[in-house]
Amino acid sequence: MKFSLGFVLAISLAGLQFLAILIVVSTSYLTSEKAMLQHARDRLAEAGANASEHSSGFLKPAREVAELSQRVIESGIVGTNDFPQLENFLFQTLQTETQISGIYFGDEAGNFTYVMRSDDGPGPFRTKIIRPGLRAQSADLIWRNADFSTVETLVDPNDSFDPRTRPWYESAKLNRSTVWTDPYVFFSSRQLGISVAVPVVFDNAIKGVIGVDIEISTISNFLSELELSTHGSALILDGAGNVIAHPRMAQMIEGDTDSAPDLVGIEDIDDPVAQAAFNQSGSDGLIKVERETQSEFEYENDKYVSLLKPLSETELPWTIAVYAPEKDFTQSIKNNRTRNIWLAALVSFLAALAGLALAELILRPVRAFAVRTALVSQGEVPDTAPLPETYKELEKANETLIDQIAQRRNADARILELNRDLSHFSRVNLMGQMATGLAHELSQPLTAISQNVDAAITTAKQHKDINPDLLNILTELDDQAHRGGDILRALRGFIRKDQGEKKPFDVNELVKQTQSLLHHEALEQKVTLRFDVNQMPLVTGNRIQIAQVLINLVRNAIEAITEADSPVKEVAIMAREQPNHLEIWVEDTGPGISPDVTLFKQFETSKKDGMGLGLSICRTIAEANGGRLWYDQDHKEGSRFCLSLPI
Repeated sequence: MKFSLGFVLAISLAGLQFLAILIVVSTSYLTSEKAMLQHARDRLAEAGANASEHSSGFLKPAREVAELSQRVIESGIVGTNDFPQLENFLFQTLQTETQISGIYFGDEAGNFTYVMRSDDGPGPFRTKIIRPGLRAQSADLIWRNADFSTVETLVDPNDSFDPRTRPWYESAKLNRSTVWTDPYVFFSSRQLGISVAVPVVFDNAIKGVIGVDIEISTISNFLSELELSTHGSALILDGAGNVIAHPRMAQMIEGDTDSAPDLVGIEDIDDPVAQAAFNQSGSDGLIKVERETQSEFEYENDKYVSLLKPLSETELPWTIAVYAPEKDFTQSIKNNRTRNIWLAALVSFLAALAGLALAELILRPVRAFAVRTALVSQGEVPDTAPLPETYKELEKANETLIDQIAQRRNADARILELNRDLSHFSRVNLMGQMATGLAHELSQPLTAISQNVDAAITTAKQHKDINPDLLNILTELDDQAHRGGDILRALRGFIRKDQGEKKPFDVNELVKQTQSLLHHEALEQKVTLRFDVNQMPLVTGNRIQIAQVLINLVRNAIEAITEADSPVKEVAIMAREQPNHLEIWVEDTGPGISPDVTLFKQFETSKKDGMGLGLSICRTIAEANGGRLWYDQDHKEGSRFCLSLPI
């Protein structure tokens, strides 16, 4: 069976399109799935960090309050035997931190003062006072308002509480430092809590213990509001594997209303996913993690990601545990992949239909051209007949060719300009060679002049009737001869052949030579050259190349001042020693650099006749010598270019 070219073309295009879309969808799915799983791990890490930070921030004030109360009592501001003052102090301290449920002080005599919040009593605060030395063991209960006024009092003759026998008291006394109790459930409020205790010491002896109770149910409330995922959850475990914070903590505390409630272990909570993830964390049933750990597990054929993280910034052996199913993050992209595949099939089918019509449209002028060829070959149509419309595309190709020729002519002009620049550089190089020869030839007669003038001065000074004017003339002539020699030596040092060697050299000498070379040029433009360079350490680099950079910067400054006709015409060279390098500043009083000019870019210049190569070459030289060249944007008056060189 033979198929038409249009049909084959349409089916091929549709098949290739479907294959391409399928590859893109599959690749996108794999990439997205990987990204979403990484996002899931990041969300778990973020949730663990938030839970850890919130828990530490919630517990920290309790310890601070306990230790602050210890320091106040040990300083004598509040006396342990002045019980009314002690109660008032504990009452005011309780009001400073809202998450603290109670604060108390017990001493070695068995005295106990406890101030707590009371949600179901006649007053918002309740004080419990036990004084075993006054009468038979009993407890005085006092309900107070926020202003410390008394609401109701009551005596409980059956209260046999002794603070000295409590674990918080015994542990703080034994360790003589701040201690935390294990989490436990308060009997009266049936809320999970924890206590922090601090010993009070006088003359190296334990006088009592300050304790602070804090309900940690707020942490469970925070976990229930934690934005993790649809089916994800976070909980906090203690070192024994007990659950101390869970989004459904109120439903997990064991015990009836007639008995003291207890904590529940991870193996007993109503959270089978958490049991599958964290019940086997330790071989002995304990939860032991020293650093944040992420893992994966399966439960009922669903994949999960989990995280264990120790509670930071506290000595409590608590562990943050977080889990979330992968489908919470990847199900949407799986559904999207299925939709995209069906959509790709539909688009490919429609593309095949459109391709048939398009193929027919494309092949129509081709057929006309074939018919014309056949007619020409048979002599029925002259070869000068107009071409079919299919050849109109050649007009665009012809236009493109003409455009390319024109561009080659915008290019020839640029090459011509570069040739002129190259010729100019050759002439400059020739002038440098001529200057080298002249400097060499002129140095000998200058040396002879200097020696003869020195001899003339010596001879003149031997006569008694010396002519002062003659002596001044000879002295001036000697100074100028020496100055001419200095200029020639600086010129020879600047234009002599660069051997590419990096050696230590004196910046002060280099600056002085720059001053000598540019003195005449600055004098003609009425520009003052100021050199503020103290004796500096030697720097390492190619001295000739650095001299080129420095002379280029100073000459640019002179030209900028001259072109702008600045009222103050001054160029200053300054040097400052920095750690490990030396900075040389070239400042001028010119108009500054226009923001439209991109400095250090090749062929970018603000000069009328400039080529835009000087600063670019200078920066390259500076970097090649281990330094930097930059423009100080913070310098407001004129311009400042900075050159750093390694010491």
